[in-house]
Amino acid sequence: MPTAVPPGFRIGTAEPKDAFEAFEQRRLLQPSFRWEDVFQEEHAVGFAVAGVAQADVLALFQAGVDQALAGGGSLADFSKAIKPQLVAKGWWGDIEVADPKTGEQRITRFDDARLQLIYDVNLRQSYAAGRWARAERTRASKPLLMYRTMRDERVRASHAQWDGLVLPIDHPFWNTHYAPNGWRCRCRCFAVSERDVQRYEADGIKIKREAPPVVFTEFVNRRTGEVSKVPVGIDPGFAYNPGKVRRDEEITRLRAK
Repeated sequence: MPTAVPPGFRIGTAEPKDAFEAFEQRRLLQPSFRWEDVFQEEHAVGFAVAGVAQADVLALFQAGVDQALAGGGSLADFSKAIKPQLVAKGWWGDIEVADPKTGEQRITRFDDARLQLIYDVNLRQSYAAGRWARAERTRASKPLLMYRTMRDERVRASHAQWDGLVLPIDHPFWNTHYAPNGWRCRCRCFAVSERDVQRYEADGIKIKREAPPVVFTEFVNRRTGEVSKVPVGIDPGFAYNPGKVRRDEEITRLRAK
């Protein structure tokens, strides 16, 4: 079982085992032409890489992330393991891909930066789901969730306003604002007790006890035409709680697609 945490990840109270088990629930391989093809909650039960419709290539990426979570592999380990396999299959550099539904063609690029994005998003979402699983187990003693940013110059202004927010685990705010809340978002939410909160306050951290008003904007999925409401400050596709998804419903929906 997983025992190590990938370098560079500050994961609060998450356990690698919880993150690994969360990823293990994403066994469905989901071919896609653009990132909108597999949207939001669907990622909690399916595995997709934008522009990859070949099952064998998708399986390579899935196995690579699986190994990173199981063995605590770093980005360098992930890249070293998967890059030669992608090169062998002709999936390195600029790749022309075709939409299996319409025949539309586009160029997608697989390089070191793309591998980093795939590694980053999948591990962060898995650890987020793992933190939620742990929060559910410990909610009798830690009935609150706390939002934390990395508190540096890279934090988005929209996310900085949520830093130090403490709300009950069952507060609806966490349905849409449970971190990470965007591409390369480093924020995290984790369970705390009232005593924990008091310690944070004693350390000088400003604690917020009321959920801020949520302003929504419309997002049109260019693949499906579906219009959805996305909270301002959250990237489209991230306004969901990866640990709280009703998996049976999402599996049925993905299979129907």
